[in-house]
Amino acid sequence: MSQARVLPPNVTEETLDAFFDTVAGKIGTSNVSRDHTSGAPKGPHEQYSYGDPFPLASDHTPSGAVRPETVEEVQFIVSAANRFRVPLWTVSRGKNLGYGGSSPVVRGSVVLDLHLMKKIIEINEEYAYAIIEPGVTFFDLYDEVKKRGLKLWPSVPSLGWGSIVGNALDRGFGYTPEGEHSQMQCGMEVVLPNGELVRTGMGAMDGNKCFALFKGGLGPSVDGLFFQSNLGVVTKIGMHCTPAPEAFVKCEVSVPREEDLVPLVGISTDLLRRRILSTSPGLANIVCLVMGAAENQAVRAKIAPYVGTTGIPDKILKEIQAEQGWPWWVNLFSLYGPRDLVEAQLSVVKRAFGAIPGAAITAKLHTSTPGQTLDAEVIGEEPEILPQTGRPTLHSLNSLHFRAQNAGHVAFAPVIPPSGREMYEWYLQAKQLTMDAGFDFVADFHVFARYTIPIDLVMYKDTEQSRMRTLLQELTDMTVKLGYSEYRTHVSFMDEVASHHSFNRGAMARLVRSFKDPLDPHGIISPGKSGIWNSSNMVKL
Repeated sequence: MSQARVLPPNVTEETLDAFFDTVAGKIGTSNVSRDHTSGAPKGPHEQYSYGDPFPLASDHTPSGAVRPETVEEVQFIVSAANRFRVPLWTVSRGKNLGYGGSSPVVRGSVVLDLHLMKKIIEINEEYAYAIIEPGVTFFDLYDEVKKRGLKLWPSVPSLGWGSIVGNALDRGFGYTPEGEHSQMQCGMEVVLPNGELVRTGMGAMDGNKCFALFKGGLGPSVDGLFFQSNLGVVTKIGMHCTPAPEAFVKCEVSVPREEDLVPLVGISTDLLRRRILSTSPGLANIVCLVMGAAENQAVRAKIAPYVGTTGIPDKILKEIQAEQGWPWWVNLFSLYGPRDLVEAQLSVVKRAFGAIPGAAITAKLHTSTPGQTLDAEVIGEEPEILPQTGRPTLHSLNSLHFRAQNAGHVAFAPVIPPSGREMYEWYLQAKQLTMDAGFDFVADFHVFARYTIPIDLVMYKDTEQSRMRTLLQELTDMTVKLGYSEYRTHVSFMDEVASHHSFNRGAMARLVRSFKDPLDPHGIISPGKSGIWNSSNMVKL
């Protein structure tokens, strides 16, 4: 017996088909998927379907997808969606792994997939920026930079197959000095829900050459309205890149005790505020080291009784630590600049982290001829766990098989103050909840000058979806009690997390809704994204 067709709320099959027919007449039948099973970029399980490759208990299945190649086609699709009252769910490439992939909040929405919009409009080596469309991946930009022989190191997150635009709009981050991608965005082109095209900042002036140079423009700065939102469809942005440095130092600071997280984070954030560190450090715990020890038979034998069934107990981790001589925490970051500068910075780094008893500090210096710059390709360290030279990789996908073949993962990503004390308090409670639920606590912690994002990267099997969702709720409740919230969340939890913004009886939500209602009166663009709904569909679709 065939399953019933997935439809948007309050949309008949005839209406949905009429919408698909209308759009196909403009963009071609090959760029229209009338169900969710095909047409997406290849995913982590070698699949080409839309939706979440790691679904939780909720059903967020889309009804199909449309794939424009031009801004004009985006405008046409948005206008057609308004005419037929078909909700769209915008994705750049749909690689939002750990947060729902290309799944819409509202089941049955049509995915507006921008991955065919792959133009690199401009790369400016002198001013270190690029202007790109949403389909451009980190691999694409890196390859083009190398092809042209440009002295740039574009910032890259842990997986390079995603969209630069999509990552920036979801406030993702990478590992070069320009790693806070939302801060490096400068200039934006947006199709509004009524189909009108807008450029922000200096792009509001025809022909202005400062589109990707000066973010503010004249008057109100509206770029932020389109981050993690549903107020429009972003079709182009400017992104700042890192100039290739003369010298590069890859640093690793390892500490032996769990409680060493406090000074490790505190020193890192202090050095960031003092502009000693060039990049925002990434921290990993001993569980990450265990996951990376696939060929270590002694370690594999030790963890075998626990992998895929429960989390690895601390007792076993401590035994492995003693036998292998491993640290409990590893802190990775880099220094960039002229050789004399990075050598001076490295001296400060060693002195600062050397104050932690038992800390081990390693540093590898790469230099070019004085006055010249380094080529990331010739540094020769593959694979990079964190791509600090801007070379994209898919190496992190290997970790998805640790708990089980083709396991899923969810990223719980709170924002915590930067001293290390607050992070450690949160970490101990999050770790206990995660292990009590039968999962490993995989620390994917990110440290910035004035905040931290300690991600609990939880891996789970298909049979553990319900338990995983329960854990996410427990982590959410605990984090809120400590006075914190997530910076980004899974589609199943967008309303939940948005509800935490309760100041003045939810004034922020009312303000955003006051923008949403006139801009998108029919609620066509990504309904429910980040908990943003129209007044007319506050009763959830």
